[in-house]
Amino acid sequence: MPKNQIEILENGNLLITLPIVFKICGQRKKMIMPDSEDAGSSPLLLSIARAYRWQKMIDEGKFKNIAELANVLGIDSGAVARTIRLTLLSPKIIHKIIAGEVNLSQEQYRQSFPDSWEEQEKVFFPQ
Repeated sequence: MPKNQIEILENGNLLITLPIVFKICGQRKKMIMPDSEDAGSSPLLLSIARAYRWQKMIDEGKFKNIAELANVLGIDSGAVARTIRLTLLSPKIIHKIIAGEVNLSQEQYRQSFPDSWEEQEKVFFPQ
């Protein structure tokens, strides 16, 4: 990818070249500069962070259940439930996702996964 370049053309105009990556995150398009802080954040990491935050809200009694939380957030209760389900992933899987050692697709982490952490690791990291 080319680096930032500024070139003065013969007619006096400036030609500015910037390395930009276009990504689709959820239903939105996003421009990301490779050297920006946002370049490393993935939808999966954001979903995991939301999952733990939402589960904590329910555990602390701020909301009675997923349906009440979803209503306040203005999100479908099924989407909230799928997100909160990420808190049930094995700590090894979470660690590898955070460390950037593995990148699961939305299809992979939205599928049902076993309750046992050992079985989860076999499903997500077959050898």
